[in-house]
Amino acid sequence: MEGILGYINDILTNANIPYEYGLWTQTVSYPYFVGTFSTNEYQYENNHIGGTLTIDGWSRNSNLELVQIDDAIRELFADKHDINDTSVYYVRYGGSFQAPTGSPDLWKITITLFTDEWKGE
Repeated sequence: MEGILGYINDILTNANIPYEYGLWTQTVSYPYFVGTFSTNEYQYENNHIGGTLTIDGWSRNSNLELVQIDDAIRELFADKHDINDTSVYYVRYGGSFQAPTGSPDLWKITITLFTDEWKGE
């Protein structure tokens, strides 16, 4: 799990998307995105771990800003895979929705990425 989360973090960082996993620890400036991860399945026989990364983004600038970043993430993870010495990663965009915040000047979007990781021996 740590490997694929690092892989996704690197892609988002290289695309200049302000992202952190678990908790935003920097000074708040908008927009920013925070990810949470849940595993869906584990198959011992082939060392496969499936999961879902949910990325919540907030903006006080505009709703359009979040939509543009969602579009960028959709392009980044349309069909993304990588093979390294110990693992194979596959990440695909799963959709997004805009959630009400109850504040007229705060917008929120939730983006879903589906992940698969196979560990080598």
